[in-house]
Amino acid sequence: MHLTESVKDRLAFALKSGAVGAVLLLTATVWAQPQDIDVDGEQVALLTTAMLSDTVTDRQNRASLFPADAATAATLAHQRRLDRLADHIQDRYQVTDGKARRIVDAAIRSAETHQLEAELILAIIAVESMFNERAVSRVGARGLMQVMPGAHSSKVREIGGRHALFDPAKNIYTGAQILSDYLDDQSGNLRRALLRYNGSLNLRSSAYPEKVMRVYRDLRSATTEG
Repeated sequence: MHLTESVKDRLAFALKSGAVGAVLLLTATVWAQPQDIDVDGEQVALLTTAMLSDTVTDRQNRASLFPADAATAATLAHQRRLDRLADHIQDRYQVTDGKARRIVDAAIRSAETHQLEAELILAIIAVESMFNERAVSRVGARGLMQVMPGAHSSKVREIGGRHALFDPAKNIYTGAQILSDYLDDQSGNLRRALLRYNGSLNLRSSAYPEKVMRVYRDLRSATTEG
């Protein structure tokens, strides 16, 4: 296949200026199998139209070529979610801005680690402690997610002991880990996992899961676009 002088000139300019996108757009008009052509002494492999189709694999490949752009998009998405949830918690639970942001940030990060939803973690915090990181129940549960040190001694040791449960990030990490384990034990049944988290799995009736889910839906509405 022979390229016209005009096409060669435009392709050479794109290569010299680093405009990779222009090269890709230009090659989309070329209907041929991949082959090397000479542009001002440089060998360039042309792509076929089929290779430019917008498949999932293509998008993933482009993201891997531009990791900085993907990282920026992820950071912006994280910030938007953090802002919305923190603002909502401030208004609904009278929590200061700095405290709300620290808690939400820790919830988002722990949710990613333990494959949960941040809104679910925050809903448990709202029901268990009303966002009071120093809360201690009459049976000894501590911190934001009211973790029982005696029942989860190995997990508590991993974060530095009982006193570490008053650290919001460590408490949330441990509470999320416990909930994730319970979900696995209950074959993904969230209601039963919540009942076990609350210690009421074997009780005849408990409104705990419904309380958590009401708050969860409220928090989800705060992060829904539009």
